Amino acid sequence: EKHRIGSLSPDDAVESRNFEFGDMFETDPIRDPNALPCTMKPWCGEPRLDLLTKDYITPNELFYTRNHLAVPDIDPDEYVLVVKGKGIRKHKFTLNDLKTKFKRHEVTTTLQCAGNRREDLHQDRKLFLSPHWVIGAMSNAKWGGVKMRDVLKECGMDVDGLALGEKDFGQQTNLQFLGYDTDETGFCYGSGIPMDKAVDALGDAIFAFEMNGKPLPRDHGFPVRAVVPGHTGNCQCKWLHKVIVSNEESGKPWQRKSYRGFAPDISFEEHLSNWPPPRLDQAPIVHTMPVQSFVCNPPQNSVVGMKGGTDIEVKGVAWSGGGKKIERVDVSVDGGKSWTAAELYKPIEQRRNRHWAWTQFSKRLPLPEDARKRLANGEQVSVDIVSKAMNSDFNVQPETMEPYWNARGVCINHWYHVHTTLDPYRAKDTVSHDNTEEEFQNTPSGGKFTHPWDSHGWTTDPKHQTDPKAHVEPESA
Repeated sequence: EKHRIGSLSPDDAVESRNFEFGDMFETDPIRDPNALPCTMKPWCGEPRLDLLTKDYITPNELFYTRNHLAVPDIDPDEYVLVVKGKGIRKHKFTLNDLKTKFKRHEVTTTLQCAGNRREDLHQDRKLFLSPHWVIGAMSNAKWGGVKMRDVLKECGMDVDGLALGEKDFGQQTNLQFLGYDTDETGFCYGSGIPMDKAVDALGDAIFAFEMNGKPLPRDHGFPVRAVVPGHTGNCQCKWLHKVIVSNEESGKPWQRKSYRGFAPDISFEEHLSNWPPPRLDQAPIVHTMPVQSFVCNPPQNSVVGMKGGTDIEVKGVAWSGGGKKIERVDVSVDGGKSWTAAELYKPIEQRRNRHWAWTQFSKRLPLPEDARKRLANGEQVSVDIVSKAMNSDFNVQPETMEPYWNARGVCINHWYHVHTTLDPYRAKDTVSHDNTEEEFQNTPSGGKFTHPWDSHGWTTDPKHQTDPKAHVEPESA
């Protein structure tokens, strides 16, 4: 009784029992049906893998989406970007300011979520970090905007002196980003990058307001986002609100806690459930990512017609963080026992250490002799298709995950195995799905999930659940 605040009237008591909280995600944009969700609220979706080699530039509606919170609905006429911090003059820029006061700059770059392929690491040892991407959280686009260094220069920063090493960075070592996206309490998303990347005249870091020649879609940061070529997707803050010059990394938990690479013997249960863990100095924050490639076609768990055929065409994508060039991609149809170099396709020119955009690869591979004989006898044959890329530093994808397994599930780049069945009675090169029960059209290396897909990620109550495939974006109709 001493804790009583008051008494509800009978009518208020009824109203309190029937009260329903609003859904902060109800104004989220419509998504394309070929964007496959691994979490619904917030939305995280990856494109169907077999569509990634259809075009060099990923269409806006298929570009993977990583949202940490609900998508804000921002009036472009009221948009303001605040730039402030150590050693500069505070400025507020409207969208029109950015478009008219600075030289426009374009860059084609691949974005990959730091946690892409996280589902592969969620096996005997568990990962307690969402989302559990399968394989497709990597896409390629042409971005338009203004260089970060130009905006910082307008605010009084000596960007040339810093970039040329004529001036010490001092208290200006980091550039922090804060987004307009918030949770119910007003806590916003945030990330950041090293200042040397922002002021580098060849770094191509921009405040972007266009994606593939159109205004940014809402899911991708409308009206303005950070685009930082060669860096992880989480660094490239969407719905950009504030840019802060600082002597520290972003203090937001996504950067300080989530995107760190821990040693393989560190587990969530024993070490990370209480923060900070010991020896945090041995778990660097992820900014750039290792070399990556994966086969997109044929897709996982597919049946390929092989009537009268003795070879199979393989297609995929490859990329390396930090602007490193993809020099070669080797492909195999026997699980990596034998390899041959694929043909590479990159229709744009990019300079040394500025290879921001991915490289596509393809190869028509002869089948092993044993497979050809079995097909000739009318048998179906299972093949294990795999790729491994090598970048300009001669770094190559590892065969297995064990040497780099980490409790946050970041920087995952071991060989991605695609299991395909060859059918001697179906027309050559026709592709269909096998009889595997499909939980999800992208599947992990190995072709199956440890647990049903619906149990992953964050759940929502049925009353507020919506079907993300119920509608199609007008641009993709």
